[in-house]
Amino acid sequence: MDATGSINTEALDSIENEDEVIDDSEERELVTDSCSTKVLDTTEEPRDRYCIVYILFYLFGVTSLVPWNFLITANDYWMYKFRDVTPNNLTMVVRKTQFQAEFTSYLNVATAIPNLIFLVLNSLYGHLVSTKSRLQGSLIVVTICFLITTAMVQVNTDEWQNGFFIVTIVSVVIMTAASAVFIGGLVGIASRFSKEYMAAVVSGQSLGGIIAAVAQIISLAFKISPLHSALIYFIIADLMVITSLISYVMLYRIDFFTYHILRGCGGIASNRHRTVSMTAIIKKIWVYAFSIFAVFGISMAVYPAVTVLVESHPITSGTDWNNIFFVPVVNYLIFNCGDYSGRLVAGFLLRPNNQWIIAGASVLRIIGVPMLMLCNAQPRKHLPVVFLWDWEYIIIMIVFAFTNGYLTNIVMVNSTRVVELHEREKASSLIATMLSVGLVAGAAVGMLLVRLL
Repeated sequence: MDATGSINTEALDSIENEDEVIDDSEERELVTDSCSTKVLDTTEEPRDRYCIVYILFYLFGVTSLVPWNFLITANDYWMYKFRDVTPNNLTMVVRKTQFQAEFTSYLNVATAIPNLIFLVLNSLYGHLVSTKSRLQGSLIVVTICFLITTAMVQVNTDEWQNGFFIVTIVSVVIMTAASAVFIGGLVGIASRFSKEYMAAVVSGQSLGGIIAAVAQIISLAFKISPLHSALIYFIIADLMVITSLISYVMLYRIDFFTYHILRGCGGIASNRHRTVSMTAIIKKIWVYAFSIFAVFGISMAVYPAVTVLVESHPITSGTDWNNIFFVPVVNYLIFNCGDYSGRLVAGFLLRPNNQWIIAGASVLRIIGVPMLMLCNAQPRKHLPVVFLWDWEYIIIMIVFAFTNGYLTNIVMVNSTRVVELHEREKASSLIATMLSVGLVAGAAVGMLLVRLL
């Protein structure tokens, strides 16, 4: 009996030791030749010296939305590229070509659909490819596409606008797909750290919009030509993406980052190999998933489809504020600043914690939809203008944007705290997917709301 028991015990120990060796080898293979593996052999948590990892997470957040922010901001550039170049157009009337009138709609489709599809694919099959490969690969693809976009600025495309349109849309589709993979992997990584790091990623995404808006306003103030302003935009975007790519590679040499990636906030490495049930995760986070869907569905229903049509008070007619700066300042800069402020404040407070209160607050934001529609959006046929003054519109916009950012940060952080450690990456990907679904649904509703004005 004792001998048999001893043999069984030794056998069990042998199996356990074998499992540990397998897990350890997989972890070491993940970081081989790129970082120190001493964090695998210690229970002491390294420190984020000089907040380097935190700062880089901010940069990654900014980079994750670089394609959208910088492409949509360069509107004057696209209008120039697709202008009427026929030599017999001698009239003083400036008419939009078909490409000029429809390009923004095509751009929205080319970003919204691939973003949703690849976020879903990342949620379902992302685990089949290592996180490191996904993020590095996606950044490389975005870099190549943006370099091509930048090079096209200096190419005369007047004689082949159809070809330029096709090249641009294909590039945007590829770039957006890669960005979606990057976002899905990024939020998964951030979920393994403390809540401040997820907040850094979310806040960084909003900061990118501010950078693009400021660049646009500066170019307008100095009356820079569309080609030169676009070149500046795209070079800045190139530098940001390349810097993020280099920084991500270097992250694996930082013990603090490696510790959390391999250990998961101090947990055991074997957690990474436990089975993840999608059904179980959905049951835990479906309220948060609905909340993020509601937040972005409501926001996109009026922003920017309706808000871009809002004009300054008629008393400012003929001024630079009305003709040049009103839409860039209020619709882009103030909205992004309000959104960014909300994400910053939420990063410190993280209140409320109750998921049902968060869901209720997310739905309550729908009040902002009719209020923005009753601002001075032109042209309109059906609804009256109730909020005619600029200050009324700006206040409504600030509150709408602040709540968007505040609730986004709360949902992104709290949704990863109601699941097990090994489920966090998958949960984060699901939340990012529902955010994208909200964007697509909101954009579709926005097209209908414009017709109701």
